[in-house]
Amino acid sequence: SGRKRYVKMAVPNLSVLPSYCERRDGMDDVQALRQEILLRANDLYEKREYARAAEVAQELLTVLPEDVEMRYILAAALTQTGAYGAARAEVARIRTMCPDHAGAARQEVYIDRAEGKLATEIAHLRALIEMLKRRMAEEEERRAHDAVFLASAYSLLGAALTEAGEAQEAVAAFLASAQLETGRAQRAVEYSNALFAVNYLPTYLRPLYAGLAYGYDALFADVLPRAGAADATRGHARIRIGYISPDLCVHPVGRLVRPLLTQYDRTQFAVHCYARCAEDALSAEMRAAVDVWHNVRGCSAAETAALIRHDEVDVLVDLAGHTQGNALPVLAHRPAPVQMTGIGYFNTTGLSAVDYVLSDVYVDPPGVGDDAMTEEIIRLPHSHFCYTLPDDLPPVMPPPMEQRGCVTFGSFNNFNKVTDEVLCLWRQVLDAVPGARLLVKSRIFDHGEGRTMVAERLARCGIPAARVEMRGFSRGYLAEYGDVDIALDPFPYTGGITTCEALSMGVPVVTLAGESHGARFGASLLTNAHLPELVAQTPPDYVRIAAGLASDPATLRALRRNLRTMLRHAPLTDAAGYVHDVEDVYRSIWAKFVRAAGTA
Repeated sequence: SGRKRYVKMAVPNLSVLPSYCERRDGMDDVQALRQEILLRANDLYEKREYARAAEVAQELLTVLPEDVEMRYILAAALTQTGAYGAARAEVARIRTMCPDHAGAARQEVYIDRAEGKLATEIAHLRALIEMLKRRMAEEEERRAHDAVFLASAYSLLGAALTEAGEAQEAVAAFLASAQLETGRAQRAVEYSNALFAVNYLPTYLRPLYAGLAYGYDALFADVLPRAGAADATRGHARIRIGYISPDLCVHPVGRLVRPLLTQYDRTQFAVHCYARCAEDALSAEMRAAVDVWHNVRGCSAAETAALIRHDEVDVLVDLAGHTQGNALPVLAHRPAPVQMTGIGYFNTTGLSAVDYVLSDVYVDPPGVGDDAMTEEIIRLPHSHFCYTLPDDLPPVMPPPMEQRGCVTFGSFNNFNKVTDEVLCLWRQVLDAVPGARLLVKSRIFDHGEGRTMVAERLARCGIPAARVEMRGFSRGYLAEYGDVDIALDPFPYTGGITTCEALSMGVPVVTLAGESHGARFGASLLTNAHLPELVAQTPPDYVRIAAGLASDPATLRALRRNLRTMLRHAPLTDAAGYVHDVEDVYRSIWAKFVRAAGTA
């Protein structure tokens, strides 16, 4: 509901309200009781007891039907219970009493989002933003109040535009939100959102945002480092490695980091984990394997930094970068003398307190600098992450072209990675393979408005609708690779786990090696899977490789049969080798710090 949390109180006696309302001298008592009920309903909402919150609100509204604030809580509670029609009706009732009620407008956006009405959500957000800007210009006394709603509206607009594939507008919306936020913590969240959205931009727009990450560092200009050269004299028997992440659970990052937490050299290293997530079975497995585990979800950056400092962590590894729920504000306090980022993100943090970024010789070839990176690049000799094939993979199916008589290209990547630049190249692939089809699968296709928005983009890029199949999200999606002959990687934001999953299901993936750290992610992945021939250096090369595979059924059949086995014996899945390489890095950067401190 956007309100502060109130203390728990007993359920008020609603039955006395009618008698109070009949007496003029009882109005003060009515207002006191109303306030008590309002706080109770809000308290239930904040505790996520949405059905009970709705019941309390409805009881009061039978007596005070024009109580706008209570009706707002009812609308919010109904939204959370999935009663979207009833929630919209409450929003409409609020508007009859208060046409410019910002909370009701925001609640309508939440309903739009829940129902997958992406275009409607964007339109409603734009209208809300214009209304708030107009009112702030006209009514000075409401500016502070409306600025809170405006910051929220810009953030919601940024998220919706990102999903819609409008990354440049999304970046602007997130930055507008960051500018309006008065607290450092939320301003940092919105700035991270903007920096993450930059990764969805097409190649030609990225130079416009080259210096944006430096603005993130400026948010923490007054934060003093907690660690320093004196920490080199700690003399721990084992180097203490700390991992901090919102994804130490069943999540792609959780699966990628698992070998580092379960197979490390316990004679050389002590591992401390700082989880910022709800824990699950994978969390429990990792918790049992490491030396120290803290769940710091809900702790402030300063509190978490103090804990890490107390634990005397030597090397702190951030696994999230600018992704959702990240811990970069913790690293801004420099609770550890050596700090590194990697695995869960593919671009610079911009944070001067982060010393290193974990990479490899394919993502960042030796001698090839990346001016955008504020961190020193650490190049592993193989892959900078390790993929573990799941135990419950579906069986590999024969190439669908054998049944259909035509080739099916596919992409199961999040579709906001697919820019118009990508679609135009995919059109060239389809043009080069007569009769070929394109199967795209992503959450945006769950609902009609999303499908319509993408259909308009496809038409704009010259791809006939008849050659494209759109599928929404499903839990058993891996089996659907049985409907794909060849996967096409987007760019410059390439696939990661999605590419690994396609390969594990026997589907070759064609990728384009880009000019930056993140844009070469797919090239590294395929090279470490012993498939460098699927890495294109230029767009024409991409078309040639894809069309060549499509015209070679024998190769597609052989890849279908053998890719999973190839993966099992590739550097990409060599957990022992990967852990050894990463631990060599830890020893090296710690020794470098000790030498620099003059205590070696």
